[in-house]
Amino acid sequence: MTTDIQQVNEMEAWHELLNDSEFEAGSPEYRYETRLALADNMLERKVIDCGEWRELVEEAVAGYADDVG
Repeated sequence: MTTDIQQVNEMEAWHELLNDSEFEAGSPEYRYETRLALADNMLERKVIDCGEWRELVEEAVAGYADDVG
């Protein structure tokens, strides 16, 4: 998959969640489910491929583990 501006923008939005006060105020489950929903949405719209989706899911799992740690 070639990298395009839409993909770059959406991946940046994914990582900017970490600095979003509303996102951070949510429960660990909310943050986990939000990350998964964004990753699923990007995959469904073909903004990312399966490998990139897997990386985002792994990042969501790691973030959840840190949150409930």
